Amino acid sequence: MKNIIFPLFILLAIKVQAQISQHVELQELGLSFDIPEGWRGQVDGDYIVLGHQSIPGLMILSSNTNSSAKDLKQQAEQGVFEEGVQLTADNAFLIKKNRVEGTYSGTFNGQQVKAYAIGLINGLGKGMNILILTETTAYSQAHRKEANKLASSVEFSQAEDSNATSFWKQKLMGKQLYFGLTRGDGSEKRTIDLCSDGGFAYYGNSHIAFDESYGFGSAGSNENDSGTYTIYSVGDTSVLELAFTDGTIVEYDLSTNEEGNTFLDNSRYYVQDSNFCR
Repeated sequence: MKNIIFPLFILLAIKVQAQISQHVELQELGLSFDIPEGWRGQVDGDYIVLGHQSIPGLMILSSNTNSSAKDLKQQAEQGVFEEGVQLTADNAFLIKKNRVEGTYSGTFNGQQVKAYAIGLINGLGKGMNILILTETTAYSQAHRKEANKLASSVEFSQAEDSNATSFWKQKLMGKQLYFGLTRGDGSEKRTIDLCSDGGFAYYGNSHIAFDESYGFGSAGSNENDSGTYTIYSVGDTSVLELAFTDGTIVEYDLSTNEEGNTFLDNSRYYVQDSNFCR
């Protein structure tokens, strides 16, 4: 997951696609909005992507963490560059109180496009970005109008944990998650200590034995790392996100079974006291 200049990431970081209703409430981000008539969309990887019945192009929604329009303007004017996307600001972005807007030109998945972007600042939590783009020859004032319709419906509030997030925080914070697997040719062990201050420690160990025509042997590896973690929920999906010190982001879907056992991406983990976090 890349931290690109005009953030197009982490509005909804879930791994399965889900249809989006016309009115969207994001309690944990502290924002809500209405999708304009004619647009339909879904969660696609790290984005909400919308398409229209007759207006060509895409509308892509995201969050931002900027506390000032000046900072967001500076970021926006540096452009958007990630795999398959190269957008350069056409001119200086405009600031209107807690709002930044402007246009881009460039390429999107190999096509020449023009885009209109709106960034909204939220003093209570995360803000919101709206990016609408289409092929250069198809761009019109209708695209700006549709983006502004959505922007006018955005309401900000104090971000609050959902009941699902509160459940997982109470269950996991200050604890160690332990995974162990032994099989005929080796073993695997992982521990994740989730400290109450938001930091984590990760340890992994694997060992495998082999018996080949050229002889016997074994191989193993150890992995130690640390970073910060976040627990959040979107709809019925709760996620543990680990941000390692090298910038790597790893996400696990959290779930339980009828017995109350804990699963990370369908792998059983034991929740136990953490000596590391004491």
